[in-house]
Amino acid sequence: MKYEPLGFIEDGVTYHIYADKNTVTVTAKRGEVEIKCTGVSFKETIAESKRLINSELHSKM
Repeated sequence: MKYEPLGFIEDGVTYHIYADKNTVTVTAKRGEVEIKCTGVSFKETIAESKRLINSELHSKM
């Protein structure tokens, strides 16, 4: 069964959240920078993706 991702935009970063019974995957993209995080809980995986995308964006400046 195919599921549509959840998504939101925050501070110019687009987040897409995919989940199944055991895992949560978050992709975050802004411009050419894109990261992908996988975890077991929504809260922790979204927080990790925010930390990584911000770190990646600041290193590109």
